[in-house]
Amino acid sequence: MSKTIKIKDNITTMLSTDNAAIELFRQINEMTEENIGIDFREVEFMSISFALEYVYQKEISKKNITEINLLEDDKRLLTLAKLSE
Repeated sequence: MSKTIKIKDNITTMLSTDNAAIELFRQINEMTEENIGIDFREVEFMSISFALEYVYQKEISKKNITEINLLEDDKRLLTLAKLSE
């Protein structure tokens, strides 16, 4: 079973702090579904702080997480965050 989370409805469209990633993954880890899609549609900004924490939280989560509607700039930011570990 899978579920999709819309960032704009559950967190904010301005992903400026690591706390936003922590809150997102708190919600994800409480879900019973194993496969989670994270819909980044309408996200206006993603900071490096959010990206670093997002990558960390994704790695320690036991869920299968897929990003949906991620802007190219944000994809690159998450790739850079992953490489910096």
